[in-house]
Amino acid sequence: MTDRERGMNAVKKYVAAVMLWIFALSPAAGYAAAPFELAVSAKEVLRGGTITLSGTGAGSGAQVALKIVSPAKTTFYVDVLTAANGSYAKTLTIPSDPDLAPYGTYTVIAGYGSDSAQKTFAVVDKLAGGNENPGNENPGNENPGNENPGSNNPGNGNPGTAPANGAAIPAGAGKASGSVAQPELTQDGRYIVGADTLDAAIKQPGGSVTIELPAAALRSGTPLELPASSFKSLSDNNRELVLSAGDVTIRLPAGAISASGDAQSKVRLTLNTSLTDDLQGRIDRLIRTDASFKATGVILSVDIRLLSGSASSDIHDLGKQAMVTIKLTAEQAAAISRQTAGVYYLNGEQAEYVGGTVSDGIFTFKPKHFSTYAVLHYDKRFVDLSSHWSEPAVRSLAAKHIVTGVDATHYEPSRSITRAEFATILMRAVDWKGEAPTAAAGTAQSFKDVAASQYYAEPVAMASALGILSGYGGAFRPNDKITREEAAVALVRAAKYFSLSGGSGASAGKTVFADQADISAWATAAVEQASTQGLMQGDGKRFNPNNPVVRAEAAAMIDRLLPVATN
Repeated sequence: MTDRERGMNAVKKYVAAVMLWIFALSPAAGYAAAPFELAVSAKEVLRGGTITLSGTGAGSGAQVALKIVSPAKTTFYVDVLTAANGSYAKTLTIPSDPDLAPYGTYTVIAGYGSDSAQKTFAVVDKLAGGNENPGNENPGNENPGNENPGSNNPGNGNPGTAPANGAAIPAGAGKASGSVAQPELTQDGRYIVGADTLDAAIKQPGGSVTIELPAAALRSGTPLELPASSFKSLSDNNRELVLSAGDVTIRLPAGAISASGDAQSKVRLTLNTSLTDDLQGRIDRLIRTDASFKATGVILSVDIRLLSGSASSDIHDLGKQAMVTIKLTAEQAAAISRQTAGVYYLNGEQAEYVGGTVSDGIFTFKPKHFSTYAVLHYDKRFVDLSSHWSEPAVRSLAAKHIVTGVDATHYEPSRSITRAEFATILMRAVDWKGEAPTAAAGTAQSFKDVAASQYYAEPVAMASALGILSGYGGAFRPNDKITREEAAVALVRAAKYFSLSGGSGASAGKTVFADQADISAWATAAVEQASTQGLMQGDGKRFNPNNPVVRAEAAAMIDRLLPVATN
């Protein structure tokens, strides 16, 4: 960023602050008798053209705050005008650069004291010869008031900038160089790649096809459109689709998106990293509900739609799990804690934990569907863990939503843990790592004392299917306290899903415990391996194989599985 750009950004931030101050604090006594009004000189304007914003009702010498919001709900322009003789006016030139002025509807907001007025205009590629819808300040949009035309999901924080379903994609649109395709930008504000261009990239050796979008597409929410038929070609040729835009990369394995339709059908993908007012409000309300959350400012919204004729349908769930990487800025990397940060799916007013890891300034997560995601800190503190030796492990696991408290403020570190509880948190850790083979679920043993309605039924079934935990004569004994030797066996069996192998942990060499003879024959090898891997320790002399595991110990054991996964 140049010094001039930094200066302009500073000015804009200052003006925006002034605008908010004027809106909130100007006294009512300063109001003019006439109503405060705003007008725009045209309902449509071309890039490079001019538009005048004017109004009346402000007292002479009064300060009028003016703000224009882009189709992507980002600040396009902000200023403070001085009224003369009760009126104000400002003439603007719309930038010719499509990244700076994407097509779509712009909202103008003017404020004086506590009064405000709002109007809209549209940046278009061609002025209408005659407007058959006079008085509609959102021409050509059959859904006035929706700032995301062509979307069935307004308000998701990821508005598109293209009109309705747009025109068909020419087969030769874009340019391929090897397996990398460069999209072209249409006059109506869409990035497109044609079927022939994609086919040329698919035919290249290698396992993936990459489409490179400019970084500005992330900030403006400019959509990318691809022929629906190309997704079948990608699947048939077992090609991964890689979308690269600035600091964001999305890897979609073959078959992740299933799209069907006629030859004109297409898939629209809209990526947006803008923190809109709506998203900021949802995050703020979440933090007020649970103070353990803290925002980082890292947002990614992905909207995928199948467009066929005039119909538009949402593609939410993926056929295969995608992988998303976000390269953090130096400031973000310094502020984001590897121990407490995670990715959350913003589902309405709820935040659903997705996972994710940070390594070398890159945040990686694997979504099963696309919507709006935020990187948030979750630093849960319990009053009974202050200065407790297990607090770091519990905080780390709580941030990953692997362990929870017995209530909102207590963890009860000295309470023993049952076999069902241990299975639940251990399988949450395996699921967090994301490397458990899903096909194994069909081999789960059915236990006579595990009802399908119990909260632990699924993790017990998965632990059984993966060979991590087993039962006793057809029973799992879910309410029995898990012993230290039972935990050792389970941890060693789970270790392979965390890239751990014998002897790679914190302890080196074989440990001989004073109570070695008390360790059951079926657990002897596992206890030795758990010790050499640094997963479990004795009290200095004894292993105490038949002692029940307490909640503090369980957290420490499972947390020791995770460092290899996060580094």
